[in-house]
Amino acid sequence: MKTKFTKILVPAFLLIVTGLFAYSFFYLPTGFTGTTKKGGTGTGCDCHRDTATTSVSVFFQGPDSVAAGQTVTYKIFASHGPAVIGGFNVASFRAGLEDTITLAPVPGDTMVRKQDGELTHTQPKQYANDSVFWTFTYKASNTLGWDTLYATSNSANGNGSFEGDYWNWSPNKPIKIYQPIGITNISSIAETFELGQNYPNPFNPVTQISFSVAKAGDIKIKIFDLLGNEVVVLVDQKLSAGKYKTDFSAANFSSGAYFYSLYADGKLLSTKRMLLLK
Repeated sequence: MKTKFTKILVPAFLLIVTGLFAYSFFYLPTGFTGTTKKGGTGTGCDCHRDTATTSVSVFFQGPDSVAAGQTVTYKIFASHGPAVIGGFNVASFRAGLEDTITLAPVPGDTMVRKQDGELTHTQPKQYANDSVFWTFTYKASNTLGWDTLYATSNSANGNGSFEGDYWNWSPNKPIKIYQPIGITNISSIAETFELGQNYPNPFNPVTQISFSVAKAGDIKIKIFDLLGNEVVVLVDQKLSAGKYKTDFSAANFSSGAYFYSLYADGKLLSTKRMLLLK
C-alpha cells in the first residue's frame, strides 16, 4: 500500500514542480517588478538564482542632476555572465516616498513596459558584445531635493533552464533635483548655431554660457565631467531662432575641468571646456 501511495505521490509532486517552473519560465520573459532595492532590500531575480552575483555588472548611464520638472533620458546596462539574453527592472524612490509617474518607456520602444510605476521588459533582449541595455525617460519632480533610481537585471543563457543564469543589483543612482536659473533671450536674429565660451572662466561657482540658435528646434546644452559622464542637462527645450544666455551654478560640484556641448534636434554641434576652481 505504501509503495502504491509513493508511486502516486512522487509523480504528482514532480508535476506540481514542473508546472510551477513552466509558469515561472513563461511568465517572467514578459518582465518582472518589485525586485529592486527600492525603499530598502529587494527580492532580486530569485527565480534565476537565490542571491545576486558580481559576475554580472548592472549600472545606470545618465545625468546626476536634473532641473525640476525636466524630462531626461537614461539607460540601464547589464554585462557579463552567460550574456545570451537579459531582462531588467527599474524603479524610483523620491525623498523616501514612492513615486509612480516619474518613469516611462521611450515613445515607440516596444521592448520596455510600465507596471505599478516601475519599468521592465516586454520580452528578453539579446546581448551584443557581452552587454545589453534598455532606454527609458525620467521626469524630475517640481519639488527640489533628491531622487534615487534602482535596478535589477539578469544575464541568462536562454537554454530553457535557469541553471547557469545570473543576476545582480545596480549601484543606487542618486539624482539631484535643482532649480534651473533660466534662459534669457538676447536677440531674435541668429545666422548660425554657435556655442560661446563661458564667462567667467575659471569660475566659482556660477558662470554664464551664451549660445545662438539658427532655426527653431529642440535645443540641449549638456555638461560632462572629464571622464565623459553626463552630469547636468542645463538646457532642454524647444527654442526659436535667436541668441541666448543661461547661467550654470556648480555649487554642488567638485573643482576641476568640465565640458559643455550644444545639441540641436539631437545633433552635436559644438563642445567647449570650462574650469571650476573653488
